Amino acid sequence: MKVCYLFLLCVCSGGLYADKEVEEDGNRKRVIAQLTKTRTVLLDDYHLVTRQIATDVYMYRSYRTVSVIFYPVMKDVTDARFTFQSEELHLNNIGSCSPQDVIVNIKHGSYPAVNPDGYDFPKHFVDPAIREQVHTLEFQSDGLNRTYSIINPKPGNWYALVYIKWEDPRTQKVEQQGLVADCQTILYTDLQVKTEDDIDLIDCYNGITLSYSRIPAYFKCISLDNAEPVRLNVTIVGISSNSKHVGLKVQSLSLPTDENYLVSCAFDPRVRNTHVISFFPHPNSWHYVHIDLRDSTTNVADCESYYLTTDLDDSDNITILDLMRDDKGRFFTFDYGLPTTDLQDATSLVNLTSSEIKSVRFNVNPFLDIGGSLSIEASLLMSLKYYMGYKREAKKDSLLAFTEDNQFFKAVICLNIGHTSIPLESGRCKYNDQEQPALFILNSTDSETIYDKVLIPFPDSGTWYLTFRIFCDSVVCPCPTSDNGTKYYVSADALKKDLEVPGSWNNTRQGTEECNATVVLSVSSTSCVGGRCSNHGNCLLNTFGGLVMSFCSCSAGYGSWDCSDSSRMDSRLYMLVSVLLLTLSNLLFFFSVYVAIIRLYYTEAMMYAFTMIFSTFYHACDASAQVAYCIVRGNILQFGDFYCGLMCFWVTLLAMSVIGDKIRSSFQLIGAIIIALLTTWNMHSFVAFLLPVAVGASVLLVSWYLDYRKIRSMRYPRSYYTIYLPLGLVLVSVGLICYAFLQTEQNYKIVHSLWHTIIAMSVVFLLPDVKRNEGVNPFLPGPNYCRLPFCRFFDRSQPS
Repeated sequence: MKVCYLFLLCVCSGGLYADKEVEEDGNRKRVIAQLTKTRTVLLDDYHLVTRQIATDVYMYRSYRTVSVIFYPVMKDVTDARFTFQSEELHLNNIGSCSPQDVIVNIKHGSYPAVNPDGYDFPKHFVDPAIREQVHTLEFQSDGLNRTYSIINPKPGNWYALVYIKWEDPRTQKVEQQGLVADCQTILYTDLQVKTEDDIDLIDCYNGITLSYSRIPAYFKCISLDNAEPVRLNVTIVGISSNSKHVGLKVQSLSLPTDENYLVSCAFDPRVRNTHVISFFPHPNSWHYVHIDLRDSTTNVADCESYYLTTDLDDSDNITILDLMRDDKGRFFTFDYGLPTTDLQDATSLVNLTSSEIKSVRFNVNPFLDIGGSLSIEASLLMSLKYYMGYKREAKKDSLLAFTEDNQFFKAVICLNIGHTSIPLESGRCKYNDQEQPALFILNSTDSETIYDKVLIPFPDSGTWYLTFRIFCDSVVCPCPTSDNGTKYYVSADALKKDLEVPGSWNNTRQGTEECNATVVLSVSSTSCVGGRCSNHGNCLLNTFGGLVMSFCSCSAGYGSWDCSDSSRMDSRLYMLVSVLLLTLSNLLFFFSVYVAIIRLYYTEAMMYAFTMIFSTFYHACDASAQVAYCIVRGNILQFGDFYCGLMCFWVTLLAMSVIGDKIRSSFQLIGAIIIALLTTWNMHSFVAFLLPVAVGASVLLVSWYLDYRKIRSMRYPRSYYTIYLPLGLVLVSVGLICYAFLQTEQNYKIVHSLWHTIIAMSVVFLLPDVKRNEGVNPFLPGPNYCRLPFCRFFDRSQPS
């Protein structure tokens, strides 16, 4: 009866522990409630736009573990001031929490596309240099405030990714819940902005007349919805002999800065007080003009250079076409194409001539479209001969291109957000004073460059422009072929190769001044990369308070944005050795089963056998995909492994105790139910292991004490207390230390295999051999245990 009371006391202590967890959860809520009372310091002339309190921050493993924060920024903002405060919540009374390295990536228009784990972006990903800048801030979760300012930010939606700095998981320690400090990193953030209220509204196409005494001054105007240049007339009046130079900056969407502008120039109003500034605007957008005084005009362009630009005449031939959206009804899955009634295909055929510039545009919506990947493909439409593998024909001793009219040309395609640009023959794109490489350069005489493709992860919201222009080749070489006519060359370097070229061919021939072409264009959006993650991951969605993004969850050691990078994956031999260590180490439980059977512990023997089976198949299923083998679902095997492992400790402790068989069987049944509940609740928790072991050890010690008081001697043989029990306890202690404190991802296969071995061997020494006659070898069957002929081999009491 006393044993029953003890068991009820232990169960009550478990209930008290559950109450303790409720108390800890209440403490955490109180801490968060305290954080909600945090008051940020509001600066003069600033006002608070948004804040987020107690955002959970996790170590970066993939985009599944990042937190996303949304900041709305209005127009006319001169300073956006982001405040961050991160600290550690200590959720238990074990150890202490160390500050973590928190990283924040901030970007306008879309989620920042970053690779904190060091993988390279896959092939065809667009160069990040031509996208919006990603602002990065790194600090520790020590409770101190950090601020980050962006001067004259673009209006619209800004997004921040927040995560703890990536660490290689292979070098991280495997920590057991309940043995180490339970810490959670949280983040408080807010946004304050300062706006410029003194901005005059003007007409972009009429000009500005400004008194010198009013400088500095801000103006804003809205442009028309076309690609024509703006010619802004600026007149300064009220000039004196000691007047300084006047500086002028123009920027679209936001106020100009020293780094971001469409126009930046200066002039001396004493020499000429009126200037016409010509520039290409963003169609249908606000533009800001800042006029100030300059003490020095070093490294600043003269405003006269903006009176006429060499590219303004090119803009007269720009045609803008709007693409149609073809929605597929799934997350981030849609196409863009020229309006068509064809329900099967949204691919566009863009017809070009050398005398025009053609631009197509489409909209990427905020929130709805920014969480996938945008794919842009372009190809020259060649003649049927090209696709059938014919070699190019020779005409007048010159090889001709695979076009319908045998023309030589080059197509330059530019990509911009918010505006068009002028494609140049050099393969670059010019927009006012800025130049950047073209998105595509397609060449009709080179089979390797008639097609190109880019992928843009998390595309920015806004209006996207694709601008096309073709250039005719004025001089073309004979261009011999190689690789059985599958590759074609147009450069003169091809003639230097050891190829057979008829001597009658000239090195060059005159090209054409006018040409035409058709570009096949495909613009589409999908989740992840093409709707999938190569063959080594799953395309999943992550949500953050209404924000949704797609990401790849990689498996089997693969990494990178689309799970195509195998550089950090272990070799197949290494993976095979690892899974063999983890599975074959369980075979030592055969010895535990054998010893339990010969000592007449049949229930315990069954538990050891089930533990061996479940652990073996669980580790075989939990291995890398290349070598994994699952007989059933992995979660079933995992439950069986943890459950049977805990039951082994429980039934072994009951077998060591001095209690009757009826009470022992009752305890075994009660333990089986409670351990099943604990394993279902949280199989990784230290409580799920500690509670049955603590109760079992209490039953063991109390039964030994009561039995000693009754018979005034120890129940088991002296050798059990002096040899086998200490040896078993040492093995169990070493195994628990290895399991709880020494495991890392790198040595897991070795340490965990050692854990299997030690636990299996400890059972052999802990099970008392008291159900048989004294004097029997504890590791051999007793006499008459088995009457089969082969059992006589183990009977050493009789001569063989």
